[in-house]
Amino acid sequence: MGGGTAGYQVILWCQSLQNQFLDWVAILATFLGTETFFVLFVPFFYWCVDKKHGIRLALVFLFSVYFNSFFKELFQIPRPDPSQVRVLWAASGGGYSFPSGHAQNAMVFWGWLGRRPPWRAMPGVLACLVLAISLSRIYMGLHFPADILGGWFLGGLLLLGLVAVDKRVSRVPKAWEGRVLPWLGVVVPAGVLLTQTLPLQVMVAGAMSGFSLGYLLESRWVDFSPRESWGFQLLKLLVGWGGGTFLGLGMKMGLPQAAYSLFFQYWVLGLWVSFGLPYLLRRVRPVGAVGSGGSV
Repeated sequence: MGGGTAGYQVILWCQSLQNQFLDWVAILATFLGTETFFVLFVPFFYWCVDKKHGIRLALVFLFSVYFNSFFKELFQIPRPDPSQVRVLWAASGGGYSFPSGHAQNAMVFWGWLGRRPPWRAMPGVLACLVLAISLSRIYMGLHFPADILGGWFLGGLLLLGLVAVDKRVSRVPKAWEGRVLPWLGVVVPAGVLLTQTLPLQVMVAGAMSGFSLGYLLESRWVDFSPRESWGFQLLKLLVGWGGGTFLGLGMKMGLPQAAYSLFFQYWVLGLWVSFGLPYLLRRVRPVGAVGSGGSV
């Protein structure tokens, strides 16, 4: 497995079309698959759009990131050689090459959003997003075609599996899955500390555990509403993103970068998104004080 001569030929052919406009299109498409985009979008969706689907979107994305890291370490396929192809935005492509995290995560993330209105009515738009994000990685010299195909295949399998699990968890009345699996989302990720020391996997596990616990606490004790006036929605984002940044930087400077510390840092950040900010909002905006303006 790997690029081989054919893989390099495809990259070089794509790059033969290179111009400044396509460079910027590729960078924009790749950005939609970066950690920065997801760190901004997922909390926005949870706070301002739909918390029920937001918690699922967060966990689905984190699952995808974790398993992509697992398969990258399993296959350990190097990325295209920068001496043979032009590499654009190299910082967006760390680690091994197969399977493409951008392709896999795009398949899972946008495929999952496609289950909910209004995205459900736009399958063509979502397919084009997945395609653009994926192909940008070849154009930018960061992945071989086989990496993209592998990402699509694994992402598709993971998406189908997670949809099947979600249908069982969401059944009404609640069966045992609906009562037990949410708590497993809190406990099981902690087991990563006993079996893995890879920073990315530890961070993802911490975020997953904190986000799951926060959602369970929020559902029981807070029950905030994502529907607010536009002004209050903006306040949510400013306080939420700002508070998360403050917490992240503070813990990064004050705590060692050991595995247990990374887990704790991302556990706190997950808890902040799903419980910390909603609790703060409920203190500021009591029940029944929902704004009368538009909602996102």
